[in-house]
Amino acid sequence: MSTEPRGRVVLLNGPSSAGKSSIGRAMLARLADPWFFVPVDGISGMRSTRHTRVLGPAEIDEMLRRTRLGYHRTVAALASAGNDVIMDYPLSEPWRLEDLLDVLTGYDVTLAHVRCSAAELERRERVRGDRPLGLAASQTQVFAHDDHDIVVDTTHHGAGHCASEIVRRLDGLSRPKAFDRLRARTARPPRAG
Repeated sequence: MSTEPRGRVVLLNGPSSAGKSSIGRAMLARLADPWFFVPVDGISGMRSTRHTRVLGPAEIDEMLRRTRLGYHRTVAALASAGNDVIMDYPLSEPWRLEDLLDVLTGYDVTLAHVRCSAAELERRERVRGDRPLGLAASQTQVFAHDDHDIVVDTTHHGAGHCASEIVRRLDGLSRPKAFDRLRARTARPPRAG
């Protein structure tokens, strides 16, 4: 059995186009090595793109669910080997948080909410052109759990400013942290195996 300490996890949670990826990349330059930035889009980008048939909506939903479940476990695997990990991931469906509370039991998780005004999110979606218009607005569940350790707002602050704020606050957070409070609130039984 490994005696390596588990790595820390910072979960950047917020709607699409809020700036999570930019903040995650900016954090890497501000944290002592080695930290890994593992965005969910990076995992999704590893998926094959050759289509032999058109998937139906239910098949697409199931494929995306499996991808996200794998993402959760990839982060846990990296952290279990002592690596510190930054996640860029919207908690836009309740099951995502439920699964992460289970998979990351025993890990030091910092939940950072990345907020941005609705008008600015819509503007960014139009400029980006790589997301469906209205995606951010549709992610109404992203902050539904109503708990966090750190909040940054990218409406008027750039990624560098927000990254510096998160890094500055990482070591001074009170305990229990949001993930532990959320786990206790949902009275989740310990994970088997």
